[in-house]
Amino acid sequence: MRLGRQITGVVALVSYLFMGAMMYLTVLPGADGHWPPDFHLTGYDAQSIAPFAEAISEKAKTAYGVILSRLDRVFIVALALWMALLGWRGGWVRYFVVGFAAIYAVIDLAENAAIYRFMFVDVMDALVIKTAHHLTMAKFASLYLCVLVLIVHLRRTV
Repeated sequence: MRLGRQITGVVALVSYLFMGAMMYLTVLPGADGHWPPDFHLTGYDAQSIAPFAEAISEKAKTAYGVILSRLDRVFIVALALWMALLGWRGGWVRYFVVGFAAIYAVIDLAENAAIYRFMFVDVMDALVIKTAHHLTMAKFASLYLCVLVLIVHLRRTV
């Protein structure tokens, strides 16, 4: 169990750092410093993300596509698995930790698919953007809830 937590934690950290490097070295400079939609904590609409979508270069767009379709998937699954393994101790609250980690992963993966769709398939489709907006807010809410329950749970079992 400990080895599993260590491996998933390292995979989550390394994938996060690698994505961050790609984001800061390729995507942000290629989008004139405009932040991608999935970084908007309070959500977004077509008008608020239009500067990003209009400014992003082909090279930056390709890098962003790789992040959304490959690298972030690894990070999401590793982070959710790490939180679940970290919380899998003690009493009945561990089931909530695992459940919230799974909910977070599903929502974040769905958000990535929606963002990928409006950035690469149905470019700037208002309905897809609205769906992605709600998924982005739900992603952050579910992640914060999972971390909060995990912290409370770990404090109770120590």
